[in-house]
Amino acid sequence: MTDRVTAYDTAPDLYEEHQELVRTMAQLPLRERLLRRAALADRETLNAPEADGKALQSIRSAALKLAKHDQTHGTAAGPVVAPVTLGTDSPTTDLRSYVRQEYAAWSFRP
Repeated sequence: MTDRVTAYDTAPDLYEEHQELVRTMAQLPLRERLLRRAALADRETLNAPEADGKALQSIRSAALKLAKHDQTHGTAAGPVVAPVTLGTDSPTTDLRSYVRQEYAAWSFRP
Protein backbone atom coordinates (compact mmCIF):
# COMPACT_ATOMS: atom_id res chain seq x y z
CA MET A 1 0.00 0.00 0.00
CA THR A 2 1.27 3.45 -0.87
CA ASP A 3 1.24 5.84 2.04
CA ARG A 4 0.36 9.48 1.67
CA VAL A 5 3.93 10.69 2.11
CA THR A 6 5.22 8.51 -0.70
CA ALA A 7 2.26 9.13 -2.98
CA TYR A 8 2.27 12.90 -2.65
CA ASP A 9 5.92 13.72 -2.00
CA THR A 10 6.31 15.30 -5.44
CA ALA A 11 2.82 16.81 -5.58
CA PRO A 12 2.46 20.58 -5.73
CA ASP A 13 1.01 22.26 -2.68
CA LEU A 14 -2.77 22.12 -2.36
CA TYR A 15 -3.42 25.67 -3.52
CA GLU A 16 -1.19 25.30 -6.59
CA GLU A 17 -2.79 21.99 -7.53
CA HIS A 18 -6.29 23.38 -7.14
CA GLN A 19 -5.44 26.41 -9.29
CA GLU A 20 -3.78 24.23 -11.93
CA LEU A 21 -6.82 21.98 -12.13
CA VAL A 22 -9.15 24.96 -12.48
CA ARG A 23 -6.99 26.35 -15.31
CA THR A 24 -6.47 23.12 -17.23
CA MET A 25 -9.50 20.95 -16.40
CA ALA A 26 -11.00 21.08 -19.89
CA GLN A 27 -7.71 20.13 -21.57
CA LEU A 28 -6.86 17.15 -19.38
CA PRO A 29 -7.61 13.59 -20.42
CA LEU A 30 -10.56 12.25 -18.42
CA ARG A 31 -8.55 9.76 -16.35
CA GLU A 32 -5.96 12.35 -15.36
CA ARG A 33 -8.73 14.74 -14.37
CA LEU A 34 -10.43 12.06 -12.23
CA LEU A 35 -7.12 11.00 -10.69
CA ARG A 36 -5.95 14.48 -9.81
CA ARG A 37 -9.34 15.44 -8.40
CA ALA A 38 -9.37 12.30 -6.24
CA ALA A 39 -5.82 12.96 -5.02
CA LEU A 40 -6.71 16.55 -4.22
CA ALA A 41 -9.78 15.40 -2.27
CA ASP A 42 -7.63 12.87 -0.40
CA ARG A 43 -5.04 15.48 0.50
CA GLU A 44 -7.66 18.04 1.54
CA THR A 45 -9.31 15.57 3.93
CA LEU A 46 -6.24 13.94 5.46
CA ASN A 47 -7.01 15.34 8.90
CA ALA A 48 -10.77 14.91 8.76
CA PRO A 49 -12.08 12.54 11.43
CA GLU A 50 -13.83 9.39 10.21
CA ALA A 51 -17.00 10.71 11.87
CA ASP A 52 -17.03 13.74 9.55
CA GLY A 53 -19.18 12.20 6.84
CA LYS A 54 -19.47 15.37 4.77
CA ALA A 55 -15.73 15.88 4.53
CA LEU A 56 -15.05 12.25 3.72
CA GLN A 57 -17.80 12.09 1.12
CA SER A 58 -15.63 14.12 -1.25
CA ILE A 59 -12.80 11.56 -1.19
CA ARG A 60 -15.22 8.63 -1.35
CA SER A 61 -17.05 10.09 -4.35
CA ALA A 62 -13.88 11.05 -6.23
CA ALA A 63 -12.19 7.69 -5.53
CA LEU A 64 -15.22 5.73 -6.67
CA LYS A 65 -15.42 7.73 -9.92
CA LEU A 66 -11.77 6.97 -10.60
CA ALA A 67 -12.19 3.28 -9.73
CA LYS A 68 -15.27 2.97 -11.94
CA HIS A 69 -13.43 4.61 -14.84
CA ASP A 70 -10.48 2.27 -14.34
CA GLN A 71 -12.77 -0.78 -14.14
CA THR A 72 -14.50 0.22 -17.36
CA HIS A 73 -11.35 1.09 -19.30
CA GLY A 74 -8.75 -1.21 -17.76
CA THR A 75 -6.58 1.77 -16.92
CA ALA A 76 -5.48 1.01 -13.35
CA ALA A 77 -1.73 1.31 -13.00
CA GLY A 78 -1.09 0.50 -9.35
CA PRO A 79 0.14 -2.88 -8.19
CA VAL A 80 -1.87 -3.49 -5.01
CA VAL A 81 -5.53 -2.45 -4.86
CA ALA A 82 -7.56 -3.46 -7.92
CA PRO A 83 -10.45 -1.17 -8.86
CA VAL A 84 -12.78 -4.14 -9.22
CA THR A 85 -12.50 -4.70 -5.45
CA LEU A 86 -13.86 -1.23 -4.68
CA GLY A 87 -17.48 -0.22 -4.32
CA THR A 88 -19.81 2.00 -2.36
CA ASP A 89 -19.41 -0.22 0.71
CA SER A 90 -15.62 -0.08 0.65
CA PRO A 91 -13.90 1.45 3.69
CA THR A 92 -12.55 4.94 3.16
CA THR A 93 -9.05 3.64 3.91
CA ASP A 94 -9.26 1.26 0.91
CA LEU A 95 -10.47 4.06 -1.35
CA ARG A 96 -7.66 6.34 -0.18
CA SER A 97 -5.13 3.56 -0.75
CA TYR A 98 -6.37 3.13 -4.29
CA VAL A 99 -6.11 6.84 -5.06
CA ARG A 100 -2.63 7.02 -3.56
CA GLN A 101 -1.29 4.02 -5.48
CA GLU A 102 -2.73 5.35 -8.73
CA TYR A 103 -1.39 8.86 -8.11
CA ALA A 104 2.04 7.48 -7.24
CA ALA A 105 2.07 5.37 -10.42
CA TRP A 106 0.96 8.38 -12.49
CA SER A 107 3.36 10.89 -10.94
CA PHE A 108 6.38 8.59 -11.15
CA ARG A 109 5.81 7.62 -14.77
CA PRO A 110 8.84 7.94 -17.05
